[in-house]
Amino acid sequence: MKNVEILLDDPKKAVIEVSKPIIVATFVESIYSLVDSIWVSGSGADALAAVGASFPILISLFAVSWGLSIGISSGIARRVGARNKEEADKVANHAIILSLIAGILYILAIYPNLDVLFSLMGTYGSCKLLALKYSGTLVLGTLIFTICDALYGIFRGEGNTKIVMIASVLGTLTNIILDPIFIYLLNLGIVGAAYATLTAVGVAFLILAYELFIKKSCYITVNLSKFKPDLKIIADLIRVGIPSALIDISVAVSFFIMTSIIMIVGDSEGLAVYTGALRITDFGFIPMLGLASGATSVIGATYGAKSFDKLKTAYLYTIKIGVLMEIVIIALIMLLAPILAYLFTYTKASIGIHEELVRALRTIPPYLLFTPFILTTSAMFQGIGKGEKSLIISIFRCLICHISYAYLFAVILGLGMLGIYMGLVIGDFTAGIFSFLLGILTIKALLKNKNN
Repeated sequence: MKNVEILLDDPKKAVIEVSKPIIVATFVESIYSLVDSIWVSGSGADALAAVGASFPILISLFAVSWGLSIGISSGIARRVGARNKEEADKVANHAIILSLIAGILYILAIYPNLDVLFSLMGTYGSCKLLALKYSGTLVLGTLIFTICDALYGIFRGEGNTKIVMIASVLGTLTNIILDPIFIYLLNLGIVGAAYATLTAVGVAFLILAYELFIKKSCYITVNLSKFKPDLKIIADLIRVGIPSALIDISVAVSFFIMTSIIMIVGDSEGLAVYTGALRITDFGFIPMLGLASGATSVIGATYGAKSFDKLKTAYLYTIKIGVLMEIVIIALIMLLAPILAYLFTYTKASIGIHEELVRALRTIPPYLLFTPFILTTSAMFQGIGKGEKSLIISIFRCLICHISYAYLFAVILGLGMLGIYMGLVIGDFTAGIFSFLLGILTIKALLKNKNN
């Protein structure tokens, strides 16, 4: 009940209290993502490029698990805000079943077609072979991702983000420890990185499952023996979950197209640089994603309680904190660019991309300044159960702004990789303005309808 009361208390305090554990967890996850790429890059630019080429596949995998997770946390938060525990429990029961179904369908749809997908991206040679091994291993482990993210969604929905942090951090530390062991000591190469990831997710799952099913320390109760399909709940989860999943799918498609453009203007070395730069700038993006995830629960609870003034406060405060956080991160990345670049160029096989990676790290980071407006607005729509508007924002950002600007600058104007970097920055600037205007207009409409 303490977590529930926090959600319904002062919105500024709630955003911080709920988001802090998620930010810590996502920050540690960003460290894992960076370390994972560092270990892989030791095998050369082709191995790092293979990880980059796998981005669209892995993002689509995370889209399925994370999209459903967002739908779960939104559905539970709104019912918690309305103080309807029985319905919140039903949502949790549906979450477990739907996560299993989603995972199975994803494996059947993607795994047999991996070779064709990489060919369409223009990857070839050793880069393609390594990408197939890496992504194929992770795709076969999809079920562990979907069920684990479903449990994350249940805990976030009731505001119990401390256990989310603990499970995520311990899972990430497991991954960091196992990476060099699997990749080099056991001589598994890039596949070892995939095995380390699956093991880490398994550790997180065991922690969450223990808390939920054995220790039963949650406000929410899951009892699958009492599960009865409820079309209304399924429709509610789908309304938020599918658009949320499609958001990440749009990101995957964007990476798919961007990879094709990069292979035209920069070849596999350009893709390796782009991969390394994004891994580092994730330090800014991923913590903001954690802040937005916390805001989803707070906004969902205030919406369920019809406290629209608190909703507005939570929305604007999240953006304010996010912008301040991003300014610091951008400055640090750009200042330390030469040092950070050595994280991916510490061997003779990868030193050739150092200079270009430094240039990327001094051009790309400003895009982070606009992510608070984009992610917070998207989180707000997910929180109030209007995930389709979050999807509109993502499509506009990834498939219209990023791709069109990148193609314009990189190919049409002939700026090469610099054009790719500029496309990200200007794309997010445009999408940030669009998102903020859409968010403010929506909040004004909610307040107006309440007053009438």
